[in-house]
Amino acid sequence: MYSKEDLQELKLKAILYLQSKTGMYSGYQECSVIYRNKSSSYFNHIMKRGRWGGNGMMETYTKDNNGDPQCPINNNLDGLFFSCNTDFDTGMPPEHSPFGEKRLCIDAYEMLFADDHTIYFSDFYCFDHGKKTHYVTIVVTSLGTYADEFCQQHLGKNLNPTNNPFIFCCQVSNTVHVSCGVWVEILFTDDVDIRYLMQQELAYFEDCESTGYSKPNGLPKNAYCHHCNLEDSDYSDTESCSDSDDSDNYYSWR
Repeated sequence: MYSKEDLQELKLKAILYLQSKTGMYSGYQECSVIYRNKSSSYFNHIMKRGRWGGNGMMETYTKDNNGDPQCPINNNLDGLFFSCNTDFDTGMPPEHSPFGEKRLCIDAYEMLFADDHTIYFSDFYCFDHGKKTHYVTIVVTSLGTYADEFCQQHLGKNLNPTNNPFIFCCQVSNTVHVSCGVWVEILFTDDVDIRYLMQQELAYFEDCESTGYSKPNGLPKNAYCHHCNLEDSDYSDTESCSDSDDSDNYYSWR
C-alpha cells in the first residue's frame, strides 16, 4: 500500500501530466452536475418505498480494486462513484455511458463544496488500451467521519477546494470547474438521500444510451505507463502510452 509520501509523488506526476497537455485538453470546463450511471433496476430499487426498497437512500459500499493496486482506499473505504467531466461541445455529461442507461445528476457545488466537506487526491492511473486517457480519483469526505480520519491518516494533506489542479470551486459564483486533461472521478463517502435532493430541486434523473455495465472488482491500471507509475513501485516504468488523443475513450469500469 502506498505511503502518504508515495501519494504525494503520484499527485506530482498527475500535475506534470496536466502541465504537458495542450489545446482544449489544457484548460478547465464548468461542471454544473456530478452524475452516476447505473441500470434502471438499480435506481428503481433505491427509490422504491417500503420494507423491500431503499426509500430513496443510496448507500455506500466498499471501493474495489480499480486503478492502482497499491491505492490505500482499495477495499478500505466505502463510497459512491460519481463522474464530473463534460462533453467539450455541449458542456453537459456525455450522451453515452458504459455503466447503465439511467443517470442520476446532482448539483455539483451543493454536493461537493457547499457543506463541511474535505477533498483528497487518492489515485492517478490509466488502462492498457493503447491510448492515453488518464484518470484521477478524488475522495470527498465529511469532517469528523471515519472516512475523513482514514484519509487524513493514509492520503495526507487535503486539497484546497478553491485552488487545485483537478476540480475546484469558485465561491463567488458557486460554480465548479474540472480539468479537461484527465477524467476526474469522485468517490463520495456519505450515503446520498436522492429523494430529499430531488425535493430540494438539486437532483434529477435522465436516460442515456448505455454501452455496458459495471465490471465486478474493477480493472487494474496500465503497468507500463511512465506518466502514472512510480519509479520505485512494483510496476515497470519502461513504456509510455500512445500519443493519440482520445477524449471519447470513456472509462470502462466501476
